[in-house]
Amino acid sequence: MSNPTLTRITLQTLENCRVAASQAVLAYRLGSKRLVGAVDSTLENVVYPRTAKMAPRMTERLDQMRGKLSGAVVKGIDELATRTEKALAMGKDAAATQLEQVAGYAAGIHNPTLANGLRAAARLSMPGAKAALAVSSKVAEGSTALVGAAGGKLMTAIKRKAAAGTRRVAAKSKVVAKRAGRAAKSAAPRAAKKRVAA
Repeated sequence: MSNPTLTRITLQTLENCRVAASQAVLAYRLGSKRLVGAVDSTLENVVYPRTAKMAPRMTERLDQMRGKLSGAVVKGIDELATRTEKALAMGKDAAATQLEQVAGYAAGIHNPTLANGLRAAARLSMPGAKAALAVSSKVAEGSTALVGAAGGKLMTAIKRKAAAGTRRVAAKSKVVAKRAGRAAKSAAPRAAKKRVAA
């Protein structure tokens, strides 16, 4: 990991994955609330008017229970989504910290044979890291569509905000990939000169 671009690409890939997972959690939250709202609406507009004619007290009690149950379900959905988002953030932060520690350790190695082996491993890993970055960028972009489908028309502001975040992540991913490509191209001639000089 003497080449920091591999670290940067990996960190950006982690961020893309976190964004995609966060948007999947948001889609779960919005879709679940939409489902609860649809059930409530159906009960209020279709079922209760019919049952109120035959059993008004029973309908009133059912309506009260439905309101309490819907509130509990929505609260549970929100709590689960909030906990999941916190876990995603903690996991991404922990992985990034460990990655930076490993990169720092690798940069501090003074044994030439081991350092050359790590540089070779970094060069061999670069195409796979770039591919993972490209895939994670597309997944992050696609997760915006998932949020839009789950939220319906009520969530256009949230969708716009999520889309803007995804566009920022995709733009940053492209910049990191370009920098990595330039660094890899410039590192190859230097490595060849070192080999010739040795």
